[in-house]
Amino acid sequence: MADSRRVYGIHAVEHCLRSVTPECLFIRDGRDSVRLKELLELAREVGCPIKRISGEGLSDLIEGQKSHQGVVLIVAGPQPEISLEQLLQEPKNKRLFLILDGVTDPGNLGACLRSAATLGVDAVIAPKNASAPLNADAIKRSSGGAGQVPYIQVVNLARCIKQLQAAGVWVVGTVLEAGQSITDIDLNDHIAIVMGSESKGLRDKTRKYCDFLARIPMVNDALGFNVSVAAGICLYEVQRQRTHP
Repeated sequence: MADSRRVYGIHAVEHCLRSVTPECLFIRDGRDSVRLKELLELAREVGCPIKRISGEGLSDLIEGQKSHQGVVLIVAGPQPEISLEQLLQEPKNKRLFLILDGVTDPGNLGACLRSAATLGVDAVIAPKNASAPLNADAIKRSSGGAGQVPYIQVVNLARCIKQLQAAGVWVVGTVLEAGQSITDIDLNDHIAIVMGSESKGLRDKTRKYCDFLARIPMVNDALGFNVSVAAGICLYEVQRQRTHP
């Protein structure tokens, strides 16, 4: 299993059974819930071997995680990779990218990937350093989104932004103190939304490369939004404008 990936959580496992090559499905020994029975039926349909083990055994498979929901899937092969250059060469009417500048929590990454898949994002982009890995926790939190949207990690984020701009993509950074709302910007074009880190927000050296800076309108901005919630709001605004320009 050296070249395999471990996926856990009911939604993530269901998506992988339908979309990739599974090696083995591990199910917690005991009485099955309705959802686990559905997964067992799906695994048999696709010819995936099934093994029963204890809840502790499932946790050991995923390095001590407890929130496996009674199921762990071993998926053949590493996560498939695609480059930003490949994506930009593919013809498309309007592109949409989500850039995460220093998001380090795998759970937040997974939630962002879920929103990205739901709202038609072409790729989620992040720097290789000081960014969350696409690990089993992120895949679980994505509820299948990690298998639908490429997660591209780049060496130099500023260079990546310039590359996007050269391809005709407008880059919109999100900051609390911006003078204009995200709803005031014309997003009916090739767009990249940039979200900052959970604690410090968008870095100054990233801000200066953005074409626009925008804020999310709030009644009370004392607490603000979690980065994954904020990303979902901004991505929805892009799709709202595209649907009703």
